[in-house]
Amino acid sequence: MVIIMNEPLTLKLITPEKSYIYENCDSVNLSVSDNSKGNGGGSYGIRKGHAKALFSLCEGKLCAIKNGKAIVEGIISSGFSSVENNVVTVIADNFETI
Repeated sequence: MVIIMNEPLTLKLITPEKSYIYENCDSVNLSVSDNSKGNGGGSYGIRKGHAKALFSLCEGKLCAIKNGKAIVEGIISSGFSSVENNVVTVIADNFETI
């Protein structure tokens, strides 16, 4: 596994209605599920250099931070997220900005 440290952290958010792409985030926080029924989880933070991972998401907040400020903030429905080479890809049924 190669982690590319000189690349910015990139958030790619994909829903059936629309595809959002936000780059140059310092961190991304997601609501993750903890069991097969999709509940019991919590908030999970991802920063540049994170190891390759796959998450099951539950309904909750998604927030991308840059320079200490939220540049993307909203509620996601259930879905999945992957992390690889400083790219956080979120596939969700719905996303509503707050």
